[in-house]
Amino acid sequence: MSKSRSDLSNNGGATPAEQVQRLESDGFLLLPPVLDAETVATLLAVSRERLQAMRSALGTKDIGIGSAAGYDEIVQRSPGRWDVPITPQQFGVVDRDLPWWGLISAILGEDAEHLFSGVVSSDPGSPAQYWHTDSPHDSREHLPAHAINVLVALHDIPLTMGPTECARGSHFLSNHLSNPSLVLKELIYQHEGTAPETLVGDTETEIPEACAQAMVAGSCLIFDDRLLHRGLGNQSDNTRHVAYFSYRQKGYTANTHFEATRSVVEVNP
Repeated sequence: MSKSRSDLSNNGGATPAEQVQRLESDGFLLLPPVLDAETVATLLAVSRERLQAMRSALGTKDIGIGSAAGYDEIVQRSPGRWDVPITPQQFGVVDRDLPWWGLISAILGEDAEHLFSGVVSSDPGSPAQYWHTDSPHDSREHLPAHAINVLVALHDIPLTMGPTECARGSHFLSNHLSNPSLVLKELIYQHEGTAPETLVGDTETEIPEACAQAMVAGSCLIFDDRLLHRGLGNQSDNTRHVAYFSYRQKGYTANTHFEATRSVVEVNP
């Protein structure tokens, strides 16, 4: 496939209704800086401190790739890409006071719930992830989003540092219940054979466009949990830090995000 790194579009000047429409049609939305520098600095400081503490606790303990092979407090999503959960309280923020809450509630409802939050940090030299979705469709019919993710750049992220790449409109095509050629585990758990063209097979359906763009500190990428996406490789000399805040419809319970059954923190008897 000829990969396009097209502009994710400047959605900062769009009305709230236009932003909702873009998120529903494309499956993602990029907003210019929505957090002030002080808040971003606080999120970054908390993220670095928590990451250091959990990697120190990990030490030489074994850890594989994916949530089931990780720990409650730290997961290696792909080689050199670390996911450390951090609650809004630990971040020092109130979920519903964050600037994207209006968009979240417009899509998931006013009773939408915080699902989880934290930081994903990719080491220098870490490779690109395989394409994947974060959760599956739960109906043959395409339904509105059941979960939405917000990724916040905690510093400027040029393309060389590996921002998130999205396959435009792929949330309409990633439904394994309506397309029997798709294998659920290969969609969810990062399989080397999964790519935007996988979703269309031998049909005449257009291959979803692959889109990635540099981000500036405080900007955020918002996307449907069913969207095909991946973190690109970090070709820089610095660690890339992105905070995430994820939300779900009230009552949605499927969880393929954190499946660990052990803690990295040793508890004294």
